Amino acid sequence: MDLLGKIRSWLCTWEIYPILFVAAFLRFYQISTSEFDGDQAIVFRMAHDAVYHGLLPATSNIASIRVVNPPAVIYLLMLPAAFSANPLWGDLFVGLFNVIAVLLTYIFVRRYYTRLAAIIASLLYATAAEPVYFSRFIWQQNLIAPFVVLFIFALFWGVVERRRGWLFPALLLLGILIQLHETTIILCVPLLVALLLAPGTVRWRDLTLGIASLLLIFFPYLLWEFSTKFADLNTIIQVSMLHARFDNQALFYYGLFLSPYDHIPTNIHSLLYALIPFLEWVLPVMLLFVVCGLVASVVGVVSRHRMWEAFHAGKQEPAQGDASVPTAHPPDPHPNALEGLQTMWTEFRSAPQRCGFFLLLVWQIVPILFLSRHAVPLFPYYLLLLMPGPFILIGLFLSTVVCWLQRRGRQWHILHYGVYALACLLIIAQFLGSMTAITDQASGNVPHGYSYNTLNSLQDALAEADQLAQRRHLNHVYITTDQFTQVALRYLSEQMQTPTTLFDASHCLVLPNPAAGPAVLLVGPYDQLTGVLLGQFAIATLIDHPERLGGVPFQLYIFQPIAASKLTSSNEGFVNNLQLLDNQAQPLNFNSSTLLTSRWSFMRSASPKYRTTYTYAMKALFNDSSNGGLSVSSQCISTSMRAGDQLIVTFELPKGTSVPPSVTIFATTYSTTPLDLSYGPIHLENVSDQNTHLATLQTTAGTASITLPAS
Repeated sequence: MDLLGKIRSWLCTWEIYPILFVAAFLRFYQISTSEFDGDQAIVFRMAHDAVYHGLLPATSNIASIRVVNPPAVIYLLMLPAAFSANPLWGDLFVGLFNVIAVLLTYIFVRRYYTRLAAIIASLLYATAAEPVYFSRFIWQQNLIAPFVVLFIFALFWGVVERRRGWLFPALLLLGILIQLHETTIILCVPLLVALLLAPGTVRWRDLTLGIASLLLIFFPYLLWEFSTKFADLNTIIQVSMLHARFDNQALFYYGLFLSPYDHIPTNIHSLLYALIPFLEWVLPVMLLFVVCGLVASVVGVVSRHRMWEAFHAGKQEPAQGDASVPTAHPPDPHPNALEGLQTMWTEFRSAPQRCGFFLLLVWQIVPILFLSRHAVPLFPYYLLLLMPGPFILIGLFLSTVVCWLQRRGRQWHILHYGVYALACLLIIAQFLGSMTAITDQASGNVPHGYSYNTLNSLQDALAEADQLAQRRHLNHVYITTDQFTQVALRYLSEQMQTPTTLFDASHCLVLPNPAAGPAVLLVGPYDQLTGVLLGQFAIATLIDHPERLGGVPFQLYIFQPIAASKLTSSNEGFVNNLQLLDNQAQPLNFNSSTLLTSRWSFMRSASPKYRTTYTYAMKALFNDSSNGGLSVSSQCISTSMRAGDQLIVTFELPKGTSVPPSVTIFATTYSTTPLDLSYGPIHLENVSDQNTHLATLQTTAGTASITLPAS
């Protein structure tokens, strides 16, 4: 059959369409409610900046062990980023990749085993809750799935089909997988097994092309590592020397991927909570079927019955004398031990389907063994390199049972259809578990803490602030951030039409220039300090509470500063940077603690720039003998500055410390910019930043400090 005929045959395979529909529906439904926090914003921003600033990505984000990840995910996400700066397209791209993984699962199982096994495996994979969860937001490991299936496909191409040319794509795919997540280096083991099982299919040119492809895709990352003197390698060596322990956490996470829910919801009114009693049976049954699938694969490995292998695989037995399949030699009647082992090995390799079963076992068992001994914490996404393996094993086992029952005659038909019914029940149960989890998420039934934000919540809050400014003809929007929202809000605010200033609200408040009129202020959901400072230094009108899915809402204000009294205004300041507005540090009660506040005005302007922030670092020295020269520091970080805007800086007094009679304030300033490296015309993009030279501010009197009364 020619290529066109094969394509026409696949297009006429009716079951592909409902499988893809189910997979796409679960991955795209309410996709805008996906998570968009630090890692998601960093990764998509780097892809966007690489496209629009002409940069060559050398790294992606920072891993949990504090090493810098390679850049493969950035190159992949540059495709949607080239069309839109909206991260929603990145989410859709991730979902599409995982739908393709479901399709590849069907094609793989259909090609090497049976049609029924392919249908069961792909539908179970398409509906499983944990794979669906990792298919719905931007993250480098969430793109692993199709590359894993293609990698196993390449190994089977060499081991089962005994074709040449498989090593080059296998090495390239392995390199991409390692860049997406370092734990996939464990897949080197099945690669080595494939080399042992099919050595006659390996050509020197394939090895050369494979190594060349690895050097090509790792070249920018190696340049970065060279520039840092391989600091990440030292970190990895130190982590590898930590005390390791054995536990069953990897097995637990493996079972998590087979469950229709990953945890029992805390909200008793959620849809998933109501379904838990009807879904509890799924996980034990799935685990049992995976074990049975492993046993069936072991039988496929050890069985010498070639017809059983062909029956199990749904294929014709390879013809004797086929040049691509090693032929077992008649056993020597008086073999020695070495010759006996060689004969057994030759006989084993002569049956490609046995080798295929062995590869499946290595793929599913070896990573579990490796991950069972670990020195750093494990996370569920470490097990993504095993997907869709367990669903393939279940599909193989159930299809084998069906085939066996069909051969027994009509008296077994009830059990035969019972297997179909059980497979359908498993698929429906998984679909319900995944669907209700998504619905609960989209409806706000899943409570989120301060560190979790959804894309639509952030975008809707920024859009409302932008529209309010345009509707009221206000010329600026101020946005408070914290450590969990600063990266995401900084990127998303760049798509706003109204000029913005984002600032870290942990110690500071930025107010608009009184001469510029009122402005819009968007306050984060857990920002309590801003509300207290607004009551003291500004006139603020609360306009709305933009919703934050599953958590505390934002607060949207129109505000302007209270004019400083002429009696308290000061002529002091730091030259060309900050003008002091109040000649006294005012004490303020906040959350059972005391704050000292100082009020300043910016004397210079700084426009928003690519990944740039401006920092004023201040230190207040308490002039009180009882406090022993105690000092407190505060940092005020913003994305832009406007001359005339006001800056409120707070200093928190330690518990049990009285307000000093006066404080002496020192100030320094610096800017933070991307640490992009250049090698001639090559400009490398990476996740790291650099600070400009720390400048100590001088007062109008030529000193380095200003002393203010505090009580």
